Amino acid sequence: MSRYFEASVRFSVLREYACLMRRIITGPRGFFREYAVSGNTNMPIFALATSSLFYACASLLTYTCPKPAVALVIFFVNAAGITLLTSVAGYLLVRIVFKTPVTFRQVFGIYAYASAAALLVAWLPYLLLLAEVWRWWLIGVGLIIVCRLKPWQAFLVIGITVGSMVFGYWELMNRLM
Repeated sequence: MSRYFEASVRFSVLREYACLMRRIITGPRGFFREYAVSGNTNMPIFALATSSLFYACASLLTYTCPKPAVALVIFFVNAAGITLLTSVAGYLLVRIVFKTPVTFRQVFGIYAYASAAALLVAWLPYLLLLAEVWRWWLIGVGLIIVCRLKPWQAFLVIGITVGSMVFGYWELMNRLM
């Protein structure tokens, strides 16, 4: 394989990622309508991994760490892992409480795309709260469009998920302290 071809493949992947993020940011409703029809399962994983890597690298710029390689891994696992945990919780709520016939891939795609878009600004300390609110709003839009939930149902899924996360963190911190 020639160096030109390898470089063009790398740039086409980055171009695809940039176009994907632009579509999520500028038109989330239209984006999730397209996702509901296509059901692509590889792109959410790619988008989440790329944004998590960007978040991890960018976070090293704002936090001084004695071991940057360890911090990089922790930031990456945190960004991707929280998305996985919340998507499992959201999937269980959608399936058990509302008995909606959706697959885990669909729900994970919603959470992964929303997190990928929010992680682009979440590394900035003063934008973290805004990014979190925006991420949950994107998840709500995705749940309404892809899973066909009513707005109150999506709000309930988000509320229970966020509430259980806060409670889990609270309990973990109480046990560690």
